Amino acid sequence: MIPRRHVLQATVIAGAPLWLGACVSAVHSTALTAERLQSGIRLQRSLPQQLPMGTQVLPGQQLVLVPTESPAGLLVPVPFLAEAIASAFDRREAAAAAQRLAMVDPFAAAQQAWQGAGLLTEAVGALQLQPFAFLQACADDRYRVAMVYHFSQGEWMARYTSHLRTSYGNDEFHRVTPAVLQSLQQDVAEAASQLRTLAERGARGELRPGGVRVDVGSLHLVGGRSGGWMSPTLVVARDVDLIEEDAEHILVRLDGNPSMAATAGGLFFGVHRLRKDQLHTFRRRGGA
Repeated sequence: MIPRRHVLQATVIAGAPLWLGACVSAVHSTALTAERLQSGIRLQRSLPQQLPMGTQVLPGQQLVLVPTESPAGLLVPVPFLAEAIASAFDRREAAAAAQRLAMVDPFAAAQQAWQGAGLLTEAVGALQLQPFAFLQACADDRYRVAMVYHFSQGEWMARYTSHLRTSYGNDEFHRVTPAVLQSLQQDVAEAASQLRTLAERGARGELRPGGVRVDVGSLHLVGGRSGGWMSPTLVVARDVDLIEEDAEHILVRLDGNPSMAATAGGLFFGVHRLRKDQLHTFRRRGGA
């Protein structure tokens, strides 16, 4: 079975951060091992079952839309009706985005990234890799993109996520120009290569806990307003493992429940590569 543990949530007071995750079972993120990697990688054009609640899959693509939560739902007296209205809107948005972003293909990028590794196989018992990308609509009217490698074998799973350097305004996202499309394709290809490197390093035992614990907050991790009103800049992942840090990037490992809403930490699970200019909160714990 997947190991789970409970994480604590601090009381929310005016102007204070909300520490995620909530008091629910979170999946413990563990490293990819050499033994699993040596079984070969079966690249799958499919999506994991564990996706954040409320997300919408772009039809026929390896892209997952993370829509915003609207406070308008609070004004609808029948909760189920509000949810149905929001879901219908999100499905229309996903269908429209699928047409605009048809040339953005995380699967093809992963296929290219793993060429020459000698690990790709069709063996049934191999390590399964499902590459995809989250397209997150954020409270600052920008879309942020994250490339994800979701590995699984039996009951075990792991995620490696690289958060793309470029974010896109609403107008850019809804009126995709050739320049925006090229930027997305290049960033996805670069992220796919970065994730291969991370996975291989993990299998070599190079991504072990660094002994430094940090609090991390980023609109790339939680970009929407919870319930349509709480600012995502108040949301912080507390006491997480800092694996590496350099002048421009951090590498952190987070536990999380990948089936929860994104605003409740549904994107947390796994290893994340983030630029420091993508963070709104980054502080060491215990004076480290």
